[in-house]
Amino acid sequence: MYRSPVRLAALPVLVSVLVTLGGCGDGGGDGSDAGAATSATSARSSAPAYAVARVETGHKPCGILGVDGTVWVSNYGDNTLVAVDPETGTVGEPISTGSAPCGLATGAGSIWVEDYGGDQVTRVSTTDGSVQATYDVGDQPYDVTFAAGAAWVTNYGDGTVSRIDASTGKVTKVHTVGTPIGIAPAGGKVWVGLGNPGIAAIDTRTGEVSDTIATDGSAGWTAYDDDHVWVNVGSTVVQVDPASATITRTVTVGDRPLDGTVADGRVWVGDGGAQGQLYWFPVDGEETQAMSVPSTVQNPFVAAELDGRLWVVDFIGTDVVQLDPARIG
Repeated sequence: MYRSPVRLAALPVLVSVLVTLGGCGDGGGDGSDAGAATSATSARSSAPAYAVARVETGHKPCGILGVDGTVWVSNYGDNTLVAVDPETGTVGEPISTGSAPCGLATGAGSIWVEDYGGDQVTRVSTTDGSVQATYDVGDQPYDVTFAAGAAWVTNYGDGTVSRIDASTGKVTKVHTVGTPIGIAPAGGKVWVGLGNPGIAAIDTRTGEVSDTIATDGSAGWTAYDDDHVWVNVGSTVVQVDPASATITRTVTVGDRPLDGTVADGRVWVGDGGAQGQLYWFPVDGEETQAMSVPSTVQNPFVAAELDGRLWVVDFIGTDVVQLDPARIG
């Protein structure tokens, strides 16, 4: 999540290739008029066939997560979380979170929202959208995941990971050093990109760092499935075997790889420095060079999967897009 205004200003601006069909909220500055707005869209003839729909959710959509038929989006610029119906594009009433929300995780019947601007995590019910609790974590929380009955939060500013017990609400810290960025669960551990120090694994049973992996560049955002973890390192993505804590493949992607996901048997990673490109490579294979297509958004910061479709946010815009991976490649 590149929060530096200088970096964001340097990103190239793409022309939207999708148009709205029907009513759409204008994503007002306070998020108040985003509720119940039907924003289902369709690509016009000039748009790529894989760009299925576009939905306006709010200012600077940052985190995105598919859960049980609903797409959840955090709006960094509006301090809100919204639920999107993927079939109709209807956007639910905005839910107020902490300051500058971004990273999202799901577990224990809740959406866990990382509030970068307030050093907090907001817990929201997936049933009724109510705010259940707010937790103080470390300095500059960057990402969040859920594993072994707890939310795990990377704290970029103080070299720690916060663990929030979902049953008791107790918050504890694990000292990892570095500048923790992305975090992903696999193999009974959570894996953390630490910046220049490399990658660390935290054992979810003991809450202690169990493995470290040195990298040739700064380790950042993550993607994962049951058997792999992928961590962005410089202009590459490294594939980690959770069982052996070793790097088994290095794949070249764009200049500035962002927060990825897995869908359709492929790893998908947006790029913040190559005109909004979306990179992909097979989960199983020996490929060391990713393929790419236009993401159709200006800054494809976070990608998420729901029911075989890809959802990508435009961090310096107001929209999220739905892409059909089956039509790519």
